[in-house]
Amino acid sequence: MTVAAAGRRTPATAVAAQALFRVSPHVILSCYLLLLALPQNNVLAGGGGGITPARVVAGGCLLWWLVARFAGGFKLAVGPNPVRRVMLLALGLFAAADAVAFIVGVPDSRISNADRGAMLFTLAVGAGLLVCDGLSSTRALRAVLAGAVVGFTCSAVAAILQFGTSLDLRKLTVFPGLALQPLGDLALSRGGLERSIGFAGHPIELAATSVAMLPLALHLARYGRFKLFWWACAVLLIGGPLVSISRTGLLGIAVVGLFLLPRYGLVRWLLVGGLLSSVVLAAGVIYPKLIDVLIATVAGSSKDSSIWSRLTKYDYVWAHFLAKPIGGQGLGTYVAPIQPYLDNQYLLTTVESGLPGLVGFVLLLGVPLWWTFRTWRSKKIDSPPQVRDAAWAIAVSLLVCALSFGTYDGLTFPQFAGVSVLLVGCAGALYRIAHRTEVSG
Repeated sequence: MTVAAAGRRTPATAVAAQALFRVSPHVILSCYLLLLALPQNNVLAGGGGGITPARVVAGGCLLWWLVARFAGGFKLAVGPNPVRRVMLLALGLFAAADAVAFIVGVPDSRISNADRGAMLFTLAVGAGLLVCDGLSSTRALRAVLAGAVVGFTCSAVAAILQFGTSLDLRKLTVFPGLALQPLGDLALSRGGLERSIGFAGHPIELAATSVAMLPLALHLARYGRFKLFWWACAVLLIGGPLVSISRTGLLGIAVVGLFLLPRYGLVRWLLVGGLLSSVVLAAGVIYPKLIDVLIATVAGSSKDSSIWSRLTKYDYVWAHFLAKPIGGQGLGTYVAPIQPYLDNQYLLTTVESGLPGLVGFVLLLGVPLWWTFRTWRSKKIDSPPQVRDAAWAIAVSLLVCALSFGTYDGLTFPQFAGVSVLLVGCAGALYRIAHRTEVSG
């Protein structure tokens, strides 16, 4: 080899970087979602107790987006995007509120929780930003949605097996190099039945993530390959909320069922509703007591102490908001039962991050909801049917997430927080895809 040839030799690190960034973003994001669907209390051994494989990949997504944004290249979108703007705005508002909270004073015992809360939210936003700017086609978008549906269908299957046979598949997910962290005491009994959690951290998280995946599975059943497989995933995802015995899940199923009507029309809606209702009837045949408990759960909502306890927290939240309206007490610093359980992310954000955090959080959900519903229904946007149907799926999934945040503190649960922010990123990718197809048409 000549001296000139040796001088032209590319360093090994540069070769590795080039190989990494030749990988399409949707491949990395699909892997992230599959890892996110696994139990998030399985942490890296010796990693300090809070590092999971999903968070490592999310950190890589954030780094990828930052390098591409500031150094250019890697085929990420650079044009204006309202969803990207609102994600960055929400991150900035949360950071500003956190800075004010620390200036006012955060107890030393809660600083680690604040650091953890900020880290989890930032990593989730990083993955969402890569989705927003890294997916350039409906095919890539469907690949990411497929990763989410497959991962959380596995969680629903684990929950169904746990409910029916007491088989705990979570033990099989502690791979070499991981350590199992205890989940703590969970209220897993309702009506004399044990509520399943699958691979989630709580029955409500299982229910909320399962229902949020249901519209995505229905979209894949229409436009993806292996349609029967996606229909099977949709059926199994309905089983997650049933065996978790969660009102949040049942509310989400009702919302999805309602928005299926304009998608299918009355006749097909009745057929699909009959198919999905047969899942519930089959569960009733196999586990008769489950249906009784589900009916009692819904019918007894007006007398349930857990619902009434949620409604008594507004005075507490209002008092804390008036005391610290700008910065709150700090993101991730709310500690229950030292402080009362709020079971409402909007109230929790108000206490932790004040008005800036609440505004940022509402905009983070509201802006992508607006654009996805507009892409789906507006006659001014001339998009192909698969784009409109993807907009329907993401819009309904985001609506389920927005409603679920009103029934529990979803941002404190890593799976649901990651899924929600990633759906926001999907809305941003869809905005760009829809407007590009509109211009090209």
